[in-house]
Amino acid sequence: MEYSPLAWSSCPPFYLATLDRLQRRAQRLVNDKHPHHAPDSFQPLQERRDVAGLCVMHKALNLHMPHLTVIKLPRPPPPLHSTCVAPHRQEQQVTVPFSRTEHHLRSFLPFYGRLWNQLVHQTDLHHHASLQDFKRGLNSWLMP
Repeated sequence: MEYSPLAWSSCPPFYLATLDRLQRRAQRLVNDKHPHHAPDSFQPLQERRDVAGLCVMHKALNLHMPHLTVIKLPRPPPPLHSTCVAPHRQEQQVTVPFSRTEHHLRSFLPFYGRLWNQLVHQTDLHHHASLQDFKRGLNSWLMP
């Protein structure tokens, strides 16, 4: 379940619900076997998928890794009129590809493009140079 979170990210919701049930069962088994050694709670699988996807977006957009240039989304054109939104945030957002189907809407670029724009709008995490700091900030931003 942890090996390829990006492959699972575009699956239908009922597949993801099955994985979540498996994780809850594993957590129950660990808590029953060693209650004093078990962690309080496992990190939700959806949060793991979101962190992995946003880290890939960060690598492609900010760290300029050459093998990820094929998934690099373009920046939106500059606004024609001044707006209330901070200009540096608009420059860091990406243009999300248009989707006609629900399956394509769940695929990597549209899903994580929208999540990236939400991250840029709400935080300054995208300015972190190191991937470790970015990931640490993401985990605290995504916590429910």
